[in-house]
Amino acid sequence: MEAVVRKVQQRVRKAQEEMDQWDDLNTRLLSYFSNAGTVISRLQALGEDKNYGPLRGVPNIREELMGNQMEVLELIFVNAREVLEKFNDIVKALNKALRDNKQMVRGGSALTAKQMQLQVGILPTIAECLDGFQTLCEMHQAE
Repeated sequence: MEAVVRKVQQRVRKAQEEMDQWDDLNTRLLSYFSNAGTVISRLQALGEDKNYGPLRGVPNIREELMGNQMEVLELIFVNAREVLEKFNDIVKALNKALRDNKQMVRGGSALTAKQMQLQVGILPTIAECLDGFQTLCEMHQAE
């Protein structure tokens, strides 16, 4: 029983690391969206001749500036896509940890219902851990 609890705790710690990475990625993704919004608003300003003043005389200035901003926007979208793929990897890792915990508790070690509800000190029961893990996986999947 103690070995099962230690193994569940180990997987919960690993899940916490995944959630910390999720938070970091979420911050990065929000930054990408903010940057994309800035570039898009800049594109609108670059599209108007009145914003060039004396630079109108520079050949192809408008096209070059617009082209540079489009490249920046494309790079932002590529980076955002990579972050979304990492989110998917985290969801897969959380689901695998949940599946492994369930299999270990219900299959490999075959704990009884009473053992699943056993609470030692202030720690949650194994059943509560599994339920919480399930909720955690569902939340990250939905995001």
